Amino acid sequence: MAYYIKDAEYRRMDEHQGRPCAVIQVYPGAVGDPDLFVYVARAADGNGYEIIRMIRSDADLEIDWYDNSLHQAFAEVAEERFGDRGWPEAEVQRKEFLQNLLANEQIAARLRQLPD
Repeated sequence: MAYYIKDAEYRRMDEHQGRPCAVIQVYPGAVGDPDLFVYVARAADGNGYEIIRMIRSDADLEIDWYDNSLHQAFAEVAEERFGDRGWPEAEVQRKEFLQNLLANEQIAARLRQLPD
């Protein structure tokens, strides 16, 4: 899926599979796209940052205030499923998505606080 960012907000520091990361909530620019919770950590090679997890949020306050077995409010997005099959390639779309997040100075400042 191509994903256009309307806005993004730092939510909290967390840890995923032993790696310190920042959780960023991303609001879609396209109608019908879900919010995303994106987990960003320092890149394994020490240069820059990488997305290590993405959670799609289809939460609806009207139906998700209780345990609703008919609706999955939160679902993990596999990396290979993030990005359209068209042009540019999905891998390029994922890199552009991360660069767009890093362009937000508030988010970039929080990422610099991640432990090495």
